[in-house]
Amino acid sequence: MRLEIGVKECFPTPIWTLDLPPDQAAVMNAGLLNEIERLIEPRPALKPGTNWQTDPILQDLPEFADLKALILTAAGAVGEALKLKSRQFRITGCWANVNPPGGRNSAHTHPNNYLSGVYYVATPAGQGRIVFDDPRPQAFVMMPPVSQFTKFTGNNVNLDVKPGRLVLFPSWLQHSVPTNQSTEDRVTIAFNLMFEDYVDAASPPLWQGTVKVDQRS
Repeated sequence: MRLEIGVKECFPTPIWTLDLPPDQAAVMNAGLLNEIERLIEPRPALKPGTNWQTDPILQDLPEFADLKALILTAAGAVGEALKLKSRQFRITGCWANVNPPGGRNSAHTHPNNYLSGVYYVATPAGQGRIVFDDPRPQAFVMMPPVSQFTKFTGNNVNLDVKPGRLVLFPSWLQHSVPTNQSTEDRVTIAFNLMFEDYVDAASPPLWQGTVKVDQRS
């Protein structure tokens, strides 16, 4: 007898992507790449496996205004999808990463923010993916052999990317970037987002007391 077993997916971890039209991406990326090159020249010497990284203040520079607008629009759409009461976000940090051949980014998170993301400016063929790790440490306790990994048995997700793609994810989600094995630079712009007015938007308790208290000036 063959049984049909239902499955309910609980507590999903969302990762959002947005792709600019190729012609729009080409124009934006050309301008961004020129400005990033200007910012990092002359390129300081690097230790093997590391990358060039600008100060996290690109959101304040006029040359990145179009990208800033794109990021905030995408963040607002995420807030709407999540049915958040507050959907006004502020970019708390934005920086360029230039990974030369051999460069990589080890596993990390982005503390003290709600959303984080990355925009892809230049990605050598086959060298642009980002890897997200399963945030449940207990899932690694028992990993029996499988004939094929599925979304229920894998412990990480490899997301392929391309120039003009914007990726957003929860800031607590651990991620990494594999070694650039090409002969070209991999250029991205990373960013963090927090609620515009965190104290008013997200800090108040989510419950109400059983005893009502009149507010007095």
